[in-house]
Amino acid sequence: MSLLGKLFGGRTLESERARADALFANGEFGAAKLAYEKAEDLSKGDGDARTYVIARKDECRDALARGRIEQAEMLLGLGDVTLAVEDLRGAIDTAASPAIVHEAEDKLARIERAAAQQQLEGALPGAEDRFELLAGSFEDDQYAEYKALGVRVEEAIVLMHDGEIAAARVILEDELPKADGPRYLWFELGRARLADGAAEAGSLALRTFLGKLHAEEGGDARLIAHMELGQVAQELGDADAAVQQYEAALEAMPNDPRPYLALSMFLRKQGTPEEAIEVVQAGLDALDESQSPWRLWQELGLAHADAGQDERAVSWLERVIDFLVGRQHVEPAPEGAVRLAQLYEQQGKPARALDLYSILARGSDLPNLCSYHSEAARLMTDLGLAREARRMLQRASELAGGDAELKSSIEARLAALAESPS
Repeated sequence: MSLLGKLFGGRTLESERARADALFANGEFGAAKLAYEKAEDLSKGDGDARTYVIARKDECRDALARGRIEQAEMLLGLGDVTLAVEDLRGAIDTAASPAIVHEAEDKLARIERAAAQQQLEGALPGAEDRFELLAGSFEDDQYAEYKALGVRVEEAIVLMHDGEIAAARVILEDELPKADGPRYLWFELGRARLADGAAEAGSLALRTFLGKLHAEEGGDARLIAHMELGQVAQELGDADAAVQQYEAALEAMPNDPRPYLALSMFLRKQGTPEEAIEVVQAGLDALDESQSPWRLWQELGLAHADAGQDERAVSWLERVIDFLVGRQHVEPAPEGAVRLAQLYEQQGKPARALDLYSILARGSDLPNLCSYHSEAARLMTDLGLAREARRMLQRASELAGGDAELKSSIEARLAALAESPS
């Protein structure tokens, strides 16, 4: 057998090209790219076929790069700058199209300029630098509008990000009448009003913003506006209006995981986990694997758990942890990890549950650190690890802060451990 036959298991150019075309048509661009590369190696001497498979391979590269850029924008919206930078660099390395490379480089440059300023020894980043960091996820016309409106609007956006809602709203309310044909300013004002407790005025501003957009415009801001309006409807108990807004968000950005997540979480809260499963599965079908939609995996695991499908829940939630560890994110996502620990306890696997609580106890979820230490200590006690349990409870007592009732409960558990056999 020839060397090519050994490498490719006797596959022909025609069979490999047909396999690649099928994967491409199915939207499996990563697998299709690999298949086209194999077809390219088999196409020597056939110029037309070689030209075709190279062009298709480049289309796969661009599709994968576009997915990485969309993932980066989603991560920036969630505040995860480190992973967003990683995805943008991946897009630059993957893309075949100079236009896509330039787009990713432009977004990366905005982020890195602001990040570099923050790293200057002894220097705190100014409002302008922090605005540029936040601007990495903005649409081009959104960024241009904010820059044209001036530094006060930039300052308000930074204040919003810092949680200084009232101060941000004062600026935005003051700047709105001065603006010439504002669009995205309505979006920022709507979010500020909602965060400041003015639900009706905030909803009006967001609807005004959406009404000023043309088809295919708005990007992340359009998505967030629909999701914010959905949340308002949900809080008002108007389930139909909430679903309508979440569906509009899906229609606006079908290749973004966030609307699927929002609708699924809403359906779970409504007590219909089976419908939530359908929504998340639709999201996974719509997204390419290169987008690493681990949050959808987690939501699918939680929905299966709510539906009483424990084995499927464990499988999906474990997949999330494997993925995050593989990306050097040692700390798992808290909601999924806690639910997985509970499932393991129900299955009679306390040691695995203890592993998860112990990891969470070393993590950054500060509001719940005391709880994680307490749960870990409980499992350690059950497993006969009294010394380790005492250490966990001592730390839990420190983390209880000014909660006298909680601290007293922990101290009582410590006393009981001290009286028990080693």
